[in-house]
Amino acid sequence: MSVRRTDGPKQPVSLRPTTTETQPKNAVKTGTTPARVKDGFESSAPRRTELARAEQTLTPVPARPGRLPIDSKDAQNAIQASLSYLSPATGAMTLVAPSPSFVPKNVERDELGMTHVRLDRVHEGVKVFGEQVISHLDKDGKVSSVTGEQSTIPAGLGSQKPKLSPAQAIESARKEFDGKPDRQPHAERVIYQDKAGQYHSAYRVEMSQIEGQQNPRRMNYLVDANSGKVFESFNEIDGFSIPKGTKTATLPTEASATTSPKASIADLGTVTSKLKLDQDVTIDKLKLSLDIDHTYRGDLSVTLTSPSGKSAVVHNRTGGGADHVKGDFDLSAFAGEQAKGEWTLTVSDKARADTGVLNSWGLKATGKAPPPTTPPAGKADDTSLYSGKVELQTTKNADGTFSLRDSTRGKGVETFDAQNKARATGQTDFKDTNDVWGESTDDARSHAAVDAQYGASMTYDMMKNVLGRDSLDGAGEKLVSYVHVDNGLVNAFWDGQKMSYGDGDGKTSGPLTALDIAGHEIAHGLTERTAGLIYRNESGGLNEAMSDIFGAGVEWYAAQKNPGVKFNWTVGETAWTPGNSTEDGLRYMDDPTKDGYSIDNYKHYPEQTEVHGSSGIANNAFYLMVNGGKNRTSGQEVKDGIGMEKGLKIYYRALAHYMTPNTTFAQAREACIKAATDLHGASSTEVQKVKESWSAVGVS
Repeated sequence: MSVRRTDGPKQPVSLRPTTTETQPKNAVKTGTTPARVKDGFESSAPRRTELARAEQTLTPVPARPGRLPIDSKDAQNAIQASLSYLSPATGAMTLVAPSPSFVPKNVERDELGMTHVRLDRVHEGVKVFGEQVISHLDKDGKVSSVTGEQSTIPAGLGSQKPKLSPAQAIESARKEFDGKPDRQPHAERVIYQDKAGQYHSAYRVEMSQIEGQQNPRRMNYLVDANSGKVFESFNEIDGFSIPKGTKTATLPTEASATTSPKASIADLGTVTSKLKLDQDVTIDKLKLSLDIDHTYRGDLSVTLTSPSGKSAVVHNRTGGGADHVKGDFDLSAFAGEQAKGEWTLTVSDKARADTGVLNSWGLKATGKAPPPTTPPAGKADDTSLYSGKVELQTTKNADGTFSLRDSTRGKGVETFDAQNKARATGQTDFKDTNDVWGESTDDARSHAAVDAQYGASMTYDMMKNVLGRDSLDGAGEKLVSYVHVDNGLVNAFWDGQKMSYGDGDGKTSGPLTALDIAGHEIAHGLTERTAGLIYRNESGGLNEAMSDIFGAGVEWYAAQKNPGVKFNWTVGETAWTPGNSTEDGLRYMDDPTKDGYSIDNYKHYPEQTEVHGSSGIANNAFYLMVNGGKNRTSGQEVKDGIGMEKGLKIYYRALAHYMTPNTTFAQAREACIKAATDLHGASSTEVQKVKESWSAVGVS
């Protein structure tokens, strides 16, 4: 997903003017020479003049990591130092390309005491789509390196008036949108670089269709500002739909048994027979197979009773003078019951003069395996759908009830009921009288809400305690979730501000509130607030991979504390294909080719460029770095992985501080090497494993 907002108000940066060209507010014209910021991924900082060195020096500040307010003294000092480095004072005339401009986007200090200034590129007053520069300052406030590309842009692309108006650009995009937008379309003037490397005057048109959609869209169209030609388009909203060609599971979990009592049914008599199901299945469908010989069908009453004591009448003296009761009966009355245990069949003869025999009967329960319910240590009395017993932080209301509003994590973690409306809006709380959520006596609608609240809580905790980041924006951003969005929605998605979870259709999926799905989708917000990897091409594959990686990280983190959570390298398996006891999911990070759709090596990228399919490249690189193993395509082996915690920290640092919106797989490799070097040193085992893992997936 691409970044569409700047966190915090943009402040003008006070520097001496270097040009008389028209500049936008906050844009600072700076010059660069090919020797200083090259047309590549990373450049080192050479020595500067005494003036430049003075400008690069920051006042010592506490080393507390996090995002700095853009108008704070520390942030402004870092911005000044960065811009002075990018445009050093020189006394000689130099023949260089027209100088670029930069608008400060955000400033972050990391746990090592380094400061990173992310700047959007602007040309002649117009934003350059997807192009950013990040300057990296050491603990002393001096620029040590710069990340980002700066190709030469032809003069006039920003200053010349486009032939098309924003409204005309929107109309060009509307022709390809094929539907009615549910929000007002938006057009932004940009400079756009096409796949051939040529720059164009363009508009970025955003058009959304989210409400009531199985696959919601927030489409971006890059439209030529003079001809109306659409250069490219992509959808910013990810979701858990099945890409065409993906293999899915076949049989759900079943429990079945038969018995042949051969019990005589006396005139006016009653026979009971018991049968035991051993497999623990939450019933979706229950089939009873009966074989009763009887001389008068209309005499018989047949009742089935579950292990919990619930009964349902199967046959009640119907059929008149016909003989026998044979065949299959579907018993939807037992949906939601647990299959495991002893079932009882009762057959009664209610009229005189006829007898018979209960030859045999059998049960076949189809459903899903329930999650483990062993509670971890501490107050874990809330029952989830997928993660066993969990502990939720809630808010007590004035009426004595409790709501899923947690004020202990950042600015809050909250879950609301979308009431099956197409649009997730409002603040309809789930309420509980005793603050013990997910009990069998609770409203069934609150069950999925337990998982959504737990998933967001674990995502926050993983970011805070492992990555060292206070929520998505680094400043405690509130995490808001909605469950029961629309009817039968087989999807979950982050829309830039909040989470929406569908209930699933009961076949393809159950409620999409599994831990790794929650972590995956919320992590799209982390990518938005940091690198802003654009959701197409190689950057799009990296965007998806980062969400899979951090989603797995959330599942791993929760599993360290909660025995009800099983960590694995499969994406979304607990919610996918309900009742399947295997690790069936959407993607497999340990072997991406297992789904029949994804690729695990860059050599196959030209044949599979769709972002979910190409995410397997970085997914497998991460797996090999963390766990060790072989890449299926190349056969290259990485021995002795570095472990999950180190791996998450390296990839997070690469994303937050060394990737820009258009980062490629090769540049991602370099970003990970740089991040590992910062954390562990250039000659460390961790850096070596980063290199080996990316090489194994064909990225060098």
